[in-house]
Amino acid sequence: MYVSHILNNAVLGVIGFILSAYSVYVEHKVEHKDDSPDGDEFKALCDIESIGASCSAVFSLPEGKMLSFFGLIPKGHALDIPNGVLGMLFYFFTIIRFFVKRKTQQSWGGIFNVLFGNSIFLVISSLALASSVFLGRKLYIIREFCVVCVSTHIINTTVWIRAIMEKFDSRSSKKKNN
Repeated sequence: MYVSHILNNAVLGVIGFILSAYSVYVEHKVEHKDDSPDGDEFKALCDIESIGASCSAVFSLPEGKMLSFFGLIPKGHALDIPNGVLGMLFYFFTIIRFFVKRKTQQSWGGIFNVLFGNSIFLVISSLALASSVFLGRKLYIIREFCVVCVSTHIINTTVWIRAIMEKFDSRSSKKKNN
């Protein structure tokens, strides 16, 4: 059961990575729409008028760069990156963790268990969930619907729940082995 949690998180990580990469692409296209040589207006696939969804409007909000929004990084700094890039890093970690955890169960140990262990993953996934709660609340307040955003919030919630399950599964398996 433990390996299936990690595998499912890896699949969720791949989906989340793709969605986050697409959000970065949309944000870049919207920011540089005036630079288009052919004058064509960019329309994101996630801007769906029939259901009132507009991801391109949401990605350009100040909260779209949370590090500078919360004052952790000065606005315009090289590390003032879009939330989509932060998401890509989180989901990349989730994907890589699957391969590292499989290998650590076979032969590796030490630092790999520390870096990719259940406790660290629970903390990181909790941070992702906290950002989803904050951004989801913002979407609710401004009455905007973003298909990509809601999808990543669902993925973050699912990954967090699975991280808790992994933590408790690993604790119970350690008790059984003792």
